[in-house]
Amino acid sequence: MADHGDGNIKVIPDALTRSAVSSESCRSHILGRELARGAKNLIRMQGNQTFLDPPDKEDTSAGRATEKKTMSFSFDKSYWSAGPRDEPQYASQQTLYNDLGQELLEHGFAGFNACILTYGQTGSGKSYSMMGYGADKGIIPLTCEELFSRVGQKTGADPNLSISVEVSYIEIYNEKVRDLLNPKNKSNLKVREHPSLGPYVEDLSKLMVASYDEMMTLMDEGNKARTVAATQMNETSSRSHAVFTLVLTQKRHDSDTNLDTEKVSRISLVDLAGSERANSTGATGARLKEGANINKSLTTLGKVISALAAQSADTGKKSKKGAGEFIPYRDSVLTYLLKDSIGGNSKTAMIAAISPADYDETLSTLRYADQAKKIKNKAVVNEDPNAKLVRELKEELEMLRARVAGGAVGGGSVGEATFDVNIPAAKQMVTYQTKDGTTKTVSKADLQEQLESREKLMESLNETWEQKMERTQEIQKEREQALEELGITVDKNNVGVHTPKKMPHLVNLNEDPLMSECLVYQLKTGRTMVGFLENAGAAVRLSGNISHEHCYIDNVDDIVTIHALPGAVTLVNGKQLEPDHPMKLRSGFRIILGESQVFRFNNPVEVRKQRDRHKSHLRNVTNATPDTPESEEFTRPPSPSGSDVDFDWTFAQREAALARLHGLDPGLDSLPDEDLNKLFDRITKLKTSRDAREQSVRLGRPESSMSGTGGVEDMWSEYGRAPDGFTDDTSVANGNEGDSVSVIQAQLDAQKQDFEARLDAIHESAEAEDLKVEKEYMETQLKLVQNQMKRLLDVRARGETPDLTPFEPTIYTARQLRLIRKVLEQWRAHRSFSMSESVLSNAVFIKEANVISKALNKPVSYNFTIAGGGPLASPVSQLHAGSGLGGFGDVSDSTIVSNTRPTVAVKVLDKRNQAVYLWSLDRFQQQLQKMRNLTAFIDRPTYSQHFASDEPFFESPPPEYSFIGNSLVSLACLSRKLSSTATLPIFCRYTAEAIGSCRVDIRVQNTAPPLRSPPSSAAPTRSSSPVPSSLPNGTTLTFFLTVDSVKGLSSHDFSSIHLQLRLSSFGGSTIETEEVFASNAPDLDTSIAGDLRFRRKFNLVVNPKVLRHLKDGYAPIEFFAIVKPDYLTRLERWDEMREQQMAAPCNGVADPDGSFGSDDSESSPQPMRRSETDFVAQETHDVVAWVQVTELASSGDYQPVQVLSQGSLDPGVFTLHQGLQRRVLLTLTSNSGRQLPWTLVPRLRLGNVRLLDAKGRIHETTSKDVIDLKLLRQLPVENHPDGTCTIGVEALWDSGAHDSYLLNRVTAANHRVLLQMQWAVDIDTCQDPAMFSMDIAVAVQNRDARPPNRLLTLLSSTKTLSKSSTVFTLRLNPPLTRSPKDLWRMDTSEKYVRGEESLGSWKARGLSVVEDFLRLDTAQHRAADVNAVKTVLASISAAPSHRSGTSPTSRDPDALAQKVLGAWPRGPQQSGHALLNGGPDPAPVSKLLPTEPVKLVAVAKIAQRSDGATKRGHLMVLIDAAENKWEKRWFSLQRPHLYMYAHSNELEEVGVISLSDSSVKVEHTAQMDALFDRKFTFTLFTPSNSHAFAAPNLKEMQTWLLKIDPTYIPPTN
Repeated sequence: MADHGDGNIKVIPDALTRSAVSSESCRSHILGRELARGAKNLIRMQGNQTFLDPPDKEDTSAGRATEKKTMSFSFDKSYWSAGPRDEPQYASQQTLYNDLGQELLEHGFAGFNACILTYGQTGSGKSYSMMGYGADKGIIPLTCEELFSRVGQKTGADPNLSISVEVSYIEIYNEKVRDLLNPKNKSNLKVREHPSLGPYVEDLSKLMVASYDEMMTLMDEGNKARTVAATQMNETSSRSHAVFTLVLTQKRHDSDTNLDTEKVSRISLVDLAGSERANSTGATGARLKEGANINKSLTTLGKVISALAAQSADTGKKSKKGAGEFIPYRDSVLTYLLKDSIGGNSKTAMIAAISPADYDETLSTLRYADQAKKIKNKAVVNEDPNAKLVRELKEELEMLRARVAGGAVGGGSVGEATFDVNIPAAKQMVTYQTKDGTTKTVSKADLQEQLESREKLMESLNETWEQKMERTQEIQKEREQALEELGITVDKNNVGVHTPKKMPHLVNLNEDPLMSECLVYQLKTGRTMVGFLENAGAAVRLSGNISHEHCYIDNVDDIVTIHALPGAVTLVNGKQLEPDHPMKLRSGFRIILGESQVFRFNNPVEVRKQRDRHKSHLRNVTNATPDTPESEEFTRPPSPSGSDVDFDWTFAQREAALARLHGLDPGLDSLPDEDLNKLFDRITKLKTSRDAREQSVRLGRPESSMSGTGGVEDMWSEYGRAPDGFTDDTSVANGNEGDSVSVIQAQLDAQKQDFEARLDAIHESAEAEDLKVEKEYMETQLKLVQNQMKRLLDVRARGETPDLTPFEPTIYTARQLRLIRKVLEQWRAHRSFSMSESVLSNAVFIKEANVISKALNKPVSYNFTIAGGGPLASPVSQLHAGSGLGGFGDVSDSTIVSNTRPTVAVKVLDKRNQAVYLWSLDRFQQQLQKMRNLTAFIDRPTYSQHFASDEPFFESPPPEYSFIGNSLVSLACLSRKLSSTATLPIFCRYTAEAIGSCRVDIRVQNTAPPLRSPPSSAAPTRSSSPVPSSLPNGTTLTFFLTVDSVKGLSSHDFSSIHLQLRLSSFGGSTIETEEVFASNAPDLDTSIAGDLRFRRKFNLVVNPKVLRHLKDGYAPIEFFAIVKPDYLTRLERWDEMREQQMAAPCNGVADPDGSFGSDDSESSPQPMRRSETDFVAQETHDVVAWVQVTELASSGDYQPVQVLSQGSLDPGVFTLHQGLQRRVLLTLTSNSGRQLPWTLVPRLRLGNVRLLDAKGRIHETTSKDVIDLKLLRQLPVENHPDGTCTIGVEALWDSGAHDSYLLNRVTAANHRVLLQMQWAVDIDTCQDPAMFSMDIAVAVQNRDARPPNRLLTLLSSTKTLSKSSTVFTLRLNPPLTRSPKDLWRMDTSEKYVRGEESLGSWKARGLSVVEDFLRLDTAQHRAADVNAVKTVLASISAAPSHRSGTSPTSRDPDALAQKVLGAWPRGPQQSGHALLNGGPDPAPVSKLLPTEPVKLVAVAKIAQRSDGATKRGHLMVLIDAAENKWEKRWFSLQRPHLYMYAHSNELEEVGVISLSDSSVKVEHTAQMDALFDRKFTFTLFTPSNSHAFAAPNLKEMQTWLLKIDPTYIPPTN
């Protein structure tokens, strides 16, 4: 909109503008204040330029007048309103409106968004410019008045046009949005952003207005609600920003195209609050706070304008990728709402209101406006794209028609040349001007062609959907008619190409499988002629090597015969068909016409008849004897269509070639030599491969048994030697060695034959399910026998003496194998030991998560729990999973769900969403890392804005129903076809206590026998048992399951409950698709728990796996509820009390029965205090590796090569020279000091050469070997006074040993050669050396290459270093414990976490969580088993006796129960403590002390680099506390590390301090200053060391404290 500043935002300064003429009272007050201080006019305006003169020297303080000078600014318009109204240059309100308001309306009616905003200091007349006063109406009233005037004119002139106007009025006060037109919306409205609509105010009132009076009434009511207050600068100062928005909607109906178009424009009129200085306004209290918020939003607006101006200036220039200016729209509500107006889709004008008597404020406003004029907006018409296209086409058609007719349109020349009618249109040149202003000269022929193309496009746009459908159907019919002319079958319904169901036909075959069977040629009754494509008389027309009349096919009474014609090649099943020798076609016959046309013949009627004959033959064959001969011709045609052979194009071509080879084709002799040679080569290769396979089989060395491992591990060692205990009882003299081997081989052959015989017997057995397992096991043993035979033969072939001990593999029956697997599964399920390890080792992370959530005031707590395996791993309510989100609503952790065994999980008590859910330990670690990021980057807004503050703490979306407990039902009764009714307890999974009960009724309705019973076996000799027998295989079991009478679930804890069952609970693992059946969900606030009922019918088909599950399995009934806050609080308190109960027993000594007594027992010895060195937990050390590559210089010394680094993320590239001797110097340093007892570097390796190109792609090479370097000298371990220690090694590097061309030639520009560097470090506390690995980059140069120019290096971002630096995180993990007495070593609950004081006495759950789970699991299964036994005993007592001599005990149920209880195995009761401590009779405490130190396992990992520094500066660092020696160092804080350099150029790195641990903290006290005799000292504490620093001043010290530890709180005096 403007030429000044190269922007398109119009900027108009208004001098003294409105403060001088806003009102009489206001004017006298302001002028009185200015006259009182002797102010004079400082503003001059000449045209569009504005000059600001400095005040007199006596008007300013000393020393400041010299800094002020005359400033000039250029804008679109400059208005002078500070003088009398009769002055010629005085700008009235009407002048302002004529220049801005009318243009604003024109843009609005054109469909653009428009905006006018006013900016200036308090009292400069912004509100007067926008609103006016009295008769002097402002821009808003005048614009609205003209708006409705134009609306009336436009709607009256065009009946197809309708215009509606909506208004909204908001104010932004103290960064809060308030609706001025709706008194009910008194609260703060939220600002949202839509992808296409942009930022908007939620719930904002938009009122429809029909006249100017209605609008002004709403405006007056809104102005009365605005926030104004008096300051020293203005008695009626606007204390808020006001935004008045008009939404203009124009709807037009186009009668020509029958389309409705719509244009929507948004006109925003913004009155900003005045900028002010607190000293000038004299504001205090609430006014001061208002001013601060006003200045904050205006400052943010200034930042946005500056950023947009810089962005507009960079438009069209080449900039680096990702270097775009960040626009801080979201830093203020004002800028967020004006996002589109000031930097997007809007035509915007800005009024800068200035005062002629205040130099500083006026200069600030003019500079503000000078930035705004540089912004470039991209405004577009807000209309439908299709409507826009139609409108532009209509305009272009009108112009083209006019030009073809010879008129002048669109600014064309008035005097149009006329041409003779005899001159062709191609030579009649016409000049016209296009819409974008360019002039074109074209011929009338071209114009007519353009006109015709545009008219066609217009017709296609105006075409209705029904017309498009009709045209599509016509084209479809034409295409199918063309296919029918070619003889291709088209279905009668004219939809597409289909295979005929009754008529014989040919389908094409192609070398490309995707092109095969795409064409169907129908063979109608009578004769079908096949000929060339140009033969109109042929029914089937083909291209290629086809004769004019190639052949014909007769179809008489469903008998199809093919007749070849002379001179044409016709092959049937590879055989050449002679003329006058027709052949009957059968389904599946292959037909080749010419050389390229291949078909397959199909006859549906014949195939249907053959299928019927085959079925009748199967019914009759059961009565025939095995020796009855069958007629092969009757059952199998020459080319059966139902065989497994795929009759494709390849088969047909191969068939034809084989026919020629067998002499069936007389044309074989006429083949050219080239084809014969190719055919001969293929036959030779085929014969060679077949001979090789036959020879391998003949020698008895099949590939599967001799060349490979066969999938079974060898029974001996990898060197082929027998174990030490392998004796040879049958060994003889060397002369009989061959006979002994033969004897052993005969024995093994006999065993092999025995196994094969037993396998054959298994095939014939009826018990396939059980014996299938035995078969697989026997096959495995047979492979072991084969492997031993192979080993013996290999040993003999090498000339060695074999050990001839007989090999007898162990053979188990199916029952024994099943018992072994069951024991192993129960053993694996018994995971209390490993779960205890997980609980103890992760306790510190649970504590850290709770500390962070407490510090950030998040209503959530975390603790351990045990997630049961299988369906109870992480149950999810079916009501939640299907409540509109489908599969996305499932918030369960996939890691927990996949677990089939119990595992440790994290219980999340979400008090914000009133929910309880579980996280796996892996998921918890991910969330914990996000929590750390929130605290680590709290001082870096650029990073912290990318982290959601609530995402790490809660589940999104949270579950509506939480899992609260379950009941367990035994399925043993169902396996015996018994109905049962029982009252079962509902156990809470978190407290291991019963919280209620329910009645479960299972009624067996029907047991349908299998359709075909297995062969009957011999009658059993045992008398039948009164207990119902098991279900036979294939039985369909039908039963009803009812759950009701739910008790104990109170409305104080839950608001709604429901239960659910899973289909897999009854069918086991055989259920492929899981189904969940949920009950109703009664509201406990209006009903009772007894209203919860569930009833469903189940049908199960019994197979061996299902029957096994019914005998041994249990069905859980899951209960879910919408929990209340009291329930969550009770769970949290229960965890605390449970740990307090465990605290006292754990400090005591275990009694012989496994329980723990009190400490004051006289009979129990007092426990000894363990040494601190006995506690073995994970250690973390930070190791800095400095690598130097030195080359032999002319002086005879080895000098380090230069390392060129492109930035903080680049470790650098070593610049090597060709043909020089090199050495590698590795120096390792750590802040842990003596805590890391390393001794030496025994090994250094280099290799795995790769190439990194300029685009970041890595290219592998053949030089992958990692070569050991020769060690020249070891750098001894040095422990420095500052607590650091160093170690190193120097090695000789011969790059020629890698045999890589990348290290021998000069490296291309912007390329790097990567090498993998590995080394080992011996540590006294580790059982194995710690292995380190990293990549280094090198670039090979010529021997005489010079170092880079220092000047160019200074101008670029490249740094020249002498060494490369990499930070490693070295973790020393304790080995996995294998004894319960060592579990206490894993405990991390006492490890300090910064801020844990806020948790008070809270502790994470310990071993008690495992004990509670074991107790819960035992109690649930016992309760289910007791009810199952009751049902079985009741069925026995109800059944009639089948024995004459039945004892009285068997008739009396009570006596039988006593007998069963008496036979119940009893043993020592082991508590959970005894289980986790190794047994019921633990050893004395003195024996638990370790006899030797525990060796740790070292794991080294590269720490990630940071891309920027948050703080840099000089600090004094204490390097020797004994001598109080300090040195000045340059520090750079790049989280999570603090880098220490010798100088500020950051070239020589001297140390790195890790800040990644959560226990890092800083401290500053006055006593510390006195101790060090220095000011501004502070201490940094890390887990491995402490560091003392001294800042140059107080401000620097405070900045460093907050940057290092964002949670640091300075101590109060």
